[in-house]
Amino acid sequence: MDNEKFVIVGEDALKTFCRAMFIAVGVPDDEAILIVDNLVEADLRAVASHGVVRLPIYIQRIEDGGSNPRPQPRILRQTRTTAVLDGDNGMGQIVGIRAMEIALEKASDGDCAFVSVRNSNHYGAASHYAEMAARHDMIGLSFTIGGINHMTPWGGAEAILGNNPFAFAFPTRDGFPVVLDMACSVAARGKIIVAAKDGTPIPSDWASGPDGAPTTDPVEALKGFVLPVGGPKGYALTLGIGLLSTMLSGAYFGSEVTHMYEQTTTPQNVGHLFGVLPISAFEDLDHYYARMSKALADIQGTRKAPGVERIYLPGEREHLALLERRERGIPLNAAVFDELNELGAKYGLSLG
Repeated sequence: MDNEKFVIVGEDALKTFCRAMFIAVGVPDDEAILIVDNLVEADLRAVASHGVVRLPIYIQRIEDGGSNPRPQPRILRQTRTTAVLDGDNGMGQIVGIRAMEIALEKASDGDCAFVSVRNSNHYGAASHYAEMAARHDMIGLSFTIGGINHMTPWGGAEAILGNNPFAFAFPTRDGFPVVLDMACSVAARGKIIVAAKDGTPIPSDWASGPDGAPTTDPVEALKGFVLPVGGPKGYALTLGIGLLSTMLSGAYFGSEVTHMYEQTTTPQNVGHLFGVLPISAFEDLDHYYARMSKALADIQGTRKAPGVERIYLPGEREHLALLERRERGIPLNAAVFDELNELGAKYGLSLG
């Protein structure tokens, strides 16, 4: 890490600043806390693409009327184990948390539950919601459609898909849940945004420029298309996640999707889908946790390839980063730090 390109910021200081920013544009204090916890947790976990780098666009969309700072989410239809939630164009974090809470409530008697969402916005890291279920002895699932079309169908030359992230969280008794949180592109667009702010090149397999040719220039990449992981398999995966996130709720898909960064006065009608699988409905809890411990020990005890010191579980690196950064502070990209201070100055706020 080039220390000249990073500023160390404490967790509390960063949360206080971001919370004040949301309150300044009309977000209620209790909801501002929830949004900020989602963003800063991503930076604590070294997932900068979904951290406070997103704060400026969130604030702009509220200022421009594209997002509702005081939503009143409501259930449109439901059964004992399902629901459709209208997010009232609220911040994705608030809508997502409410939707997962509804799923958890419906699953509290041991049934599996799913909640689809429409009229939401970008909800940050997908893992945040899946892990809510893991804290209740349930396997959590979280799906969303992207707020920008920046991926072509396999063989196409026009962006009609997002990178459509999803997450699974499996509870354990070994300190942290096993979490898969990934976009369907080789790299999340947020990582390209961070590279563009930092002025650093990106790997050539992350994106193509507007001419369709692979590029290492993040600025050109933001004008072009992200590339699917696994070629045609990644295209099919992003299509599937996109359909799950929209077709059960009436959220926008394909040509209906607007541009999160360019159409800031327009509600996006982003869709999500949340699911919970109560472990006790399938297996005795103690038996499940014992088997998980053995399974993970088997994985990490596998003979290592030359030069490999440790085999990590999905979500483990992020967990270790969180523990370290809570103690030592968050290395915030210097360009992002400056941008936040410039934004804060409009409201008499400073990050330092």
